[in-house]
Amino acid sequence: MDTLINNITLIFQQNEKLIKIALGIIIFLLLLLFRKKLSSAILKITGAIIFRKSDEHKQSYINALMRPLSIFFVILGAFIGLYINIHSNVIVRSFKIATILIISWAIVSYLSDNLYILFKFGNSTDDKLNATVIKFISNILKIVIIAIAMVMVISELGYNINGLLTGIGVGGLAVSLAAQDAISNLISGFVIVFDKPFLVGDYIQTTSIQGTVVDITMRSTKIKTLEDSVVTIPNSKIADGEIINLSKIDNRLIDIDLSLVYSTSTEKMRKCQSDIMDYLKSNEHILNSVIRVNFKELDDSSLNLNIFCYTDYADLNEYLEFLSEVNYKLKDIVEGNDVEFAFPSTSVYLEKN
Repeated sequence: MDTLINNITLIFQQNEKLIKIALGIIIFLLLLLFRKKLSSAILKITGAIIFRKSDEHKQSYINALMRPLSIFFVILGAFIGLYINIHSNVIVRSFKIATILIISWAIVSYLSDNLYILFKFGNSTDDKLNATVIKFISNILKIVIIAIAMVMVISELGYNINGLLTGIGVGGLAVSLAAQDAISNLISGFVIVFDKPFLVGDYIQTTSIQGTVVDITMRSTKIKTLEDSVVTIPNSKIADGEIINLSKIDNRLIDIDLSLVYSTSTEKMRKCQSDIMDYLKSNEHILNSVIRVNFKELDDSSLNLNIFCYTDYADLNEYLEFLSEVNYKLKDIVEGNDVEFAFPSTSVYLEKN
């Protein structure tokens, strides 16, 4: 038995290099061939622990991390195969850098598809808010992760991180001074996203433009106008001005002035006023809580009746169609009482000498 052990030991010593090379190749090939099965097994176990009650979230977790983890096993096999034969700091350092890059890739890949789980947006019914907030936070986190990965890689390459960070700080100060508008737009973008004055798909009116919001980025907001053109506005200009979100309107105002000729009698004026009030109260789309029909003023060339009320039509197109119906009915009421509409006029009197 001792002789057998000695012979095996002698064979190993004589062929140590070949055995190590063969062992390294075998380990590499095993990890290469079984990388997907190993990755799937690890992700299923960890996914079952993290997402016990949600198969959908677990599957999304597996899909996001499968490819990075599979490639990691290939790199791990190559590292082990090489390190068995060559003990070199270059190989170790290269493996560390590759690991950092793969971990960063895996995190970015997971965040891109699963950020709503981390921030518990999954139960929210506001899909437009989800899309806007997730897109914003995802972009910021990706930039932060990539920056951290770059710093770690540079550190592994042997460069002085303290000097680099100092240089980045000085350079960042110079860049921030030169890019105040960009920083202002970025901050305003966060204000818009988290204060939620409007969301993607809302119809808004600002101090300079009116239209539908089609996109909100870190720098600007894109609005599609009624002329079917897309206008890009810096976030700072929108956030600093007045914003009217017309999509949030539940009821729309109807405010109409009727100008009648001065020859209209008081009796006919009162009759027009009464008939208009009856019509508005009987209309199912007029809110009865606020209805006013008043003799507003004695204008220069007309007697003015003011109609003030609200309709339950929130949609702009429906509101405009209903407003047309109301105007037609008001015209019929005025003409039905034998009253004429006034128009701006000037009377000129010539004095005879």
